[in-house]
This record gives sequence, structure tokens and C-alpha cells, in this order.
Amino acid sequence: MLGKLGRALGVAAVLSCAADAALAQDAPVRGGVLSAAMDLEPATLDPAFGNAPGKDRSVYNQIFENLFYQNHEGTLTPQLAESWEIAQDGRSVTFKLRRGVVFHDGTPFNAEAVKFNFDRIVDPGVKARARQFVADLGSSEVVDEYTVRVNFSAPSGAVLAGLANEAGMIVSPTALKADPEGFARNPVGTGPFRFASWRGGDRITVERFPDYWGKAPDGEPLPYLDGVVTRFISNSAVKIVEVRSGNVHLGDTILDKDYAQIEADPNVDTFPNHVGTAQFSSFNLTRPPFDNIDLRKAVAYGINREVISRVITGGTGIVTATFEPPSSWASDPNLKPHAYDPDLARKHYEASGHSGPLTLSVIQRDPDTRIAQIIQSQLAEVGITMKIETLERQAWLDKVLSYNYDMALQRANTPRVDPDMSFSTYYSRNAGSNYPGVRDEAIFDAVDRARSTNDQAERAKIYGDIQGMLLDNYYQTYFFFRNNMDIIRTGVKGVERDFSGQWIFTRTWLDETD
Repeated sequence: MLGKLGRALGVAAVLSCAADAALAQDAPVRGGVLSAAMDLEPATLDPAFGNAPGKDRSVYNQIFENLFYQNHEGTLTPQLAESWEIAQDGRSVTFKLRRGVVFHDGTPFNAEAVKFNFDRIVDPGVKARARQFVADLGSSEVVDEYTVRVNFSAPSGAVLAGLANEAGMIVSPTALKADPEGFARNPVGTGPFRFASWRGGDRITVERFPDYWGKAPDGEPLPYLDGVVTRFISNSAVKIVEVRSGNVHLGDTILDKDYAQIEADPNVDTFPNHVGTAQFSSFNLTRPPFDNIDLRKAVAYGINREVISRVITGGTGIVTATFEPPSSWASDPNLKPHAYDPDLARKHYEASGHSGPLTLSVIQRDPDTRIAQIIQSQLAEVGITMKIETLERQAWLDKVLSYNYDMALQRANTPRVDPDMSFSTYYSRNAGSNYPGVRDEAIFDAVDRARSTNDQAERAKIYGDIQGMLLDNYYQTYFFFRNNMDIIRTGVKGVERDFSGQWIFTRTWLDETD
């Protein structure tokens, strides 16, 4: 009843992580502190309320764990659960939990802790942002101390993938009850590292958790590292300088134009990611001036996507109709990107009746600021004046999600572990990130249908229909998709990725010669 994902989940329950076998061939060195650099700082360290799905997991994975997670190949792998059984009717899963696990504050991990977490996610009074990823999650029952049954409101093609991500991350009930307001900045999980400090705008520091349950191939406790410092560096060039100098060991999302200098340096290397980045923009549909479809069309027709993609990626990017890349099963090859047509841009701009400048709100990061400058120049050629407003990420989020903007430049890491994690996040009735302010019942209904359908082909058709409606109504306009590539020092060993492309440092170690 649960489709391919459910069948894979059942098989994965008997598997252990293959990375242990691979690392057994080396001789990992214990100790040392890894320094990693990300372009985005989390808004919160409570995974139930994160506002950058997937991206925040590079930090969350250090502190928290799930009952199961998806490895980089998409295999669902045991973590806090040792095994599970899916009911015949597809409406529940019974988990056998790992014994001997404790939270960083000493609280025992058991079925009551799991029930507490899942009850919190579905509680309408909590308003957890991660709720949107598990819309079909119902109730949880404690069967015994180390057995919990999770019930679904209906068979679902998406809820299991949601539980393998932020919505299923298990936090300490004791810590959360003791300080519900402060938990977001003093998180407690069961992960390989425990929280140490957060210097806002600069870095988050975690330290090795000495009572972590995981074991290395030699039977000694994991993790190998003493700690991790995650720095927040939005400028790609600065990030590369820091890694090449040795101040940082690993940096995310470097730009295509920088590959050559990395390949020429024997001390660093590129670290490919199976997840890429879609670049697009939202129009604010909730107020003038972009509640006017002619103005939306004028802007969309005035943007030359091929030029932007070529300038930013050096030819490695591809223009896409929507944020779903061709590698995603939710991508519809019959959909065409918004066309570049300067004459039509001028025609629709005149029909819109608008005059005066528009404002494009942009997060201060590479390559977004450069993309904004190119858009500004292109629109000027068709008579549209576009001002650029550059903001820090949280200020941008506050502005855009309160619909106090004209047009917003944004991006998304895609494909997601399940398309519902994008479509429910952006376009459902209760979407936590409905950036354009879509109020379209046909789209809302389609998102619900896709989530409740188990047949992947049928779900793909529905997602294609949704993307067609987004394009036809010019609610957003999409630019291009680019590969994600990180930079890593050659002495960093054993970095893994989950299926969302984010880092896992449980088995990471530093070569002394680096």
C-alpha cells in the first residue's frame, strides 16, 4: 500500500550502514575538530521549526537522529530504530527501538520519547513547520518500552520520507519541557555530537558526545572527531580562500567558475553532490503591483534565462521549466520554460498600466546577487526599472513570508527525497513557505491528491499538472538548475551525505598529514 518507498523501507530495516565496511579499510585517526563552512545559517536548532528544509540538516545531523534516515543512494537505513513492520493496510508502522541510547542530557531514549516527539509534530497548537512534510501522520502508541506504533490518517506516498527527515528528528522531551522557548538555541538530541555554543551570524560549535551509541568497526565508540565548528560564509570566494589556507576543512556550494583553481591545488579537491540548486523568483500575488498578471508576464518575458545560466555556471547549468530538474521523477518533459521575448515583454508591460520602479529582494549570497544584477540589466532593456534590495537571510525570510515585497529571488535544493517535501512546503493550503502567496484551490486540491496517492506514475502526472498551473498563471518564474559542488581538503576522510545532499560527520576523521 505504501509503494516503492514503503517496500524499500521494509528491506532497509535489516541493513547496516555500508560506510563502516569502507572505513575499515583505512586507519581512522581519532581526535581533532573539523571546521566546515556553509552559506546559510539556520534560523533555529529545533528541527520542527527549521525554515530551510534539507539545507539545515548539515547542522541538524550533528545533533539529532531519526528512527531511520535515507542515505545518499536513497536507501532507508536504521538509526534509532533497529527494525520495523508495515501494517497490511498501510495505515501504520510498528518500530522496534534501539536499546541503550541516551539523550545528551542523560534522558533515556524509549517509546515514550518517540511518542512525545510525534505527538508534538501533529499538535495543531504547536504549529511546527515540519508538520507539512508528514501531513498524513496521525497518532502514536506506546506498545512497550522499546516498541512504538505510528498510525497514519490514510495510506500515503510521502509520509515515510517525511519521517526520515526534519519531521522525524527526535529531541529530548526533558530538555524541551524544561525550556520550550530556549530549546531552539540550546538543542538536545541523541546524535554523535552535543551542542556547545552558537555565535549568531558566525558559527555553531558542537563537541563529541562521549555516550553516543554508535560504534566503529573496531568496536570503539563513534564519532572519531572531538568536535565540529560550522561557520557561516556566504561569499563563495572567501569560502574557497579559507579552505585552501587550511582555516576551514570543508565548504559547501562553490561556483562552477572556481573549479579550475580548486583542481590546480593539490591540498584541496571538489566534493560532488547528487543534489543541485534550482534558481527562480516569486511574485507577490497578494498585493499590487504583481497581483497583475500582465506585469508578471512582462517581467518573465524580459528575462533571458540562457544568458543567466551561461554567465553563472559557465555552461554547465540547464534552463528548466520549474524547480524540478530532469533527474526528478516529478519533472514533466512536456513543460516549457517561460520564453524570452522582449517584444512581448514591452507589450504586456504597457497592458499592465504600471509605471515606476519595482524591487527585487535578494539574500546576500553567491550567486544570487550576481543573478539579480543580470535580471536588473535585462529588464532595463525592455523599459522595466528594477531596484535590488539585498538582505541577510533571516531579514529576507521575515520580509517575504509577511508578503512585504514585490519580487523575490530564491533557490531550492532539488530533487528532494520526495516531491511532496517541495509541493506541500510551497503550495499546500497550510504551506509554511508559500512565498508567492498562492491562493488557488485547484493547486491546493492537486497537492492533496498527489500526497495521498501511492502510485508513482499517477503522482508524477499530478505534479506535472501543478507545475503547468504555476507556469500558466506566472505565479513564479524559473531560471536554471546548477550542479552543487563542495570544496574539501584532501586530509578530510569519511564525510557522508544523506539523500538530501547534506553532510553526516559521524564517521569523519582528519588525516594528521593534512
